[in-house]
Amino acid sequence: MTTLDYTTQKDWQFVGGQHQSPIDITTANTTASQLSAISWRGLYQAKTIVGTDTTLQATGTGAAYLNDRDFNFDQIHFHTPAEHLIDGQAAPLEWHLVHRSATGQLAVVAVFGRIGKPNASFQGLLDQLTPNASHELTEPINLTELLPDTGTVYHYLGSLTTPPLTETVEWYVCADSVMLGEKQLATYQALFKANNRDVQSLNERPVIAERL
Repeated sequence: MTTLDYTTQKDWQFVGGQHQSPIDITTANTTASQLSAISWRGLYQAKTIVGTDTTLQATGTGAAYLNDRDFNFDQIHFHTPAEHLIDGQAAPLEWHLVHRSATGQLAVVAVFGRIGKPNASFQGLLDQLTPNASHELTEPINLTELLPDTGTVYHYLGSLTTPPLTETVEWYVCADSVMLGEKQLATYQALFKANNRDVQSLNERPVIAERL
């Protein structure tokens, strides 16, 4: 399997057009909505952990109600620094909670990390990580502390941020960040190089500001 090289990302081949991700969200240009974007409907747990060449990834179980539809949680993975920007500002870490509906629709909830108190869920993943290997966990890791529970959610249609960069992905970018420890971030960054895709053009796509 070829290692994904972020230094040559401009040469990545992709299937898609003008609706690529990530984007820089200009909050002044978003459209306000009173809709509730996300309702966490099931306990989020990691069951298998994978240390790839570029990121920590874990698969597991969980469920969410996204814009009035049921989605099942598939996997979580991390990007440093953050891929999405808000008003030009990048967080040190962003994680993607990938979901799929019964009809196969992909939806990704993006969450930003900020430096503060240590995060128990993130530490559980770091403790179980074996670089370049995957294994099932003897005890599931509770991912609750990686899920925000308040704030604005920016919703737009985009793509995967790794090849094949497939479009028609529903994005839910959470404005309220989640705290993690400075040493935790340093541990992660010592294991993985920068793996953020460059910001893509919005191309007049609407970005809806909803409630969590």
